[in-house]
Amino acid sequence: MKKLFYQPENAWVGDLIPYYENGIYYGYYLHDPRLKEKEYAEETTWHLVTTRDFVNLEYKGEAIARGGDEEPNKNAYTGSVMKDQEGIYHAFYTAYNADIKINGKSVQTVMQALGEDPEHLVTKKDFLFAADGEIYEEFDWRDPFVFWNEEESCYYMLLAARLKDSGDLRGGCIGLSKSSDLVNWSYAEPFYSPKMYITMECPEVFRMGEYWYLVFSTFSDQFTTHYRYSKSLSGPWLIPEDDVFDTRANYAIKTASDGKKRYAFGWIASKFGADDFGPWEWGGTMAFHELIQDPESGLLRTVPTKALKDFYQTAAEPVSPDCYNCSLSPEGDISSETLGAILYDIPEDCFSVELEFEAANAHEFGIALHTDKGLETGYFLRMNRSRNQAAWDMWPRSEKGFYQWQIKGDVPYQIETARKLPQGKRFKLFLIREDDICVVYINDEVAMSTRMYRYKGGKAGIYVIQGSVKLINYCVKTNKL
Repeated sequence: MKKLFYQPENAWVGDLIPYYENGIYYGYYLHDPRLKEKEYAEETTWHLVTTRDFVNLEYKGEAIARGGDEEPNKNAYTGSVMKDQEGIYHAFYTAYNADIKINGKSVQTVMQALGEDPEHLVTKKDFLFAADGEIYEEFDWRDPFVFWNEEESCYYMLLAARLKDSGDLRGGCIGLSKSSDLVNWSYAEPFYSPKMYITMECPEVFRMGEYWYLVFSTFSDQFTTHYRYSKSLSGPWLIPEDDVFDTRANYAIKTASDGKKRYAFGWIASKFGADDFGPWEWGGTMAFHELIQDPESGLLRTVPTKALKDFYQTAAEPVSPDCYNCSLSPEGDISSETLGAILYDIPEDCFSVELEFEAANAHEFGIALHTDKGLETGYFLRMNRSRNQAAWDMWPRSEKGFYQWQIKGDVPYQIETARKLPQGKRFKLFLIREDDICVVYINDEVAMSTRMYRYKGGKAGIYVIQGSVKLINYCVKTNKL
């Protein structure tokens, strides 16, 4: 059975390293076997899938092998891929061995792998590029992103780095090294040093139209992927009002483009114990978005890929919904003085939902998913206009304790999934559900990914708290291509 979201057999997808050439997108990824419980990214190598449409993926196997237990690249971590003028492919990646230490801390270094084709890359044992220990600390020196800088006629290498002798919690920066030959590299002052984060992982820059974009991921004040934008590669880098691509669930996003369209490659994290109440883990399942630019403002928004939107084909026959504590007019107005909802039967999983509604007068509104008739259990996409916020929630929010009040009533929603709610009164949503993954797109602006383990089937629909919403369209599709 074809899957929308890719995961290798007996392993998990870590950070992705995207590359594009001749109609093919290459999705290199960190292949994490999770050899021991609660142990992540050990004995990690690069594996590869390729795709032309982000639905049909072909697994190509291991692309970069790790070294032995005594070598610097005992683990092969994140980096980047490029092709030089002679047609040779270069992968720069993070080499890590916890037993190799400086001043009591395990160090990270950069290694290089070469190949005459992008599917088979072999590490150069004599290339080992470490931090200088003067501008940058040795123990945060990872995720190299290499590109050609036309303005300076040299190669830039951006790295997740740390300023020497900086604080543990604000010293993360995007380091910079330069080279004319991809072999000899010199150290330069940081490319971007906002003095805000513990570290800034998986850095990347790209250009669209008149704007440059800087992408990086953090796990300090917020576990997410950010972007900045500027009309110059040297900055200043502006922070957009909504500076993320997805929720906490989709981490370490990097991008690739065919010159016309740009796509985001990320992984939707699993939860420990395959349980809604378990903590998020490192690594998960591969996922893609398309990024759309407003050429005037430079702002980016996230939309589903065309293949994802077209994946489910057969629309379910319309039926009359169940009403929970609400009235439903023939024109589609759903009204309640407190909490009310209209609910339709929904498949177990593997389906899409397209719905459109107008919320002119409501305290709160949103989507109910996999609930029972009484809304006692299930998932809720909460859309609160007064807070300008959308967030995933579930009920109950935890295993019930001995006492009736032990239900985490002070946790208002899954705060790690909160996104800015698009402006306006009319909302068009596209929701995709497969196995334990759910992604919803709001107004082709905002993507919200999460995991859903406990509840399947049941009901889905629109809820409203004190007010009314007008349902314009509701359509469930199944049947895979």
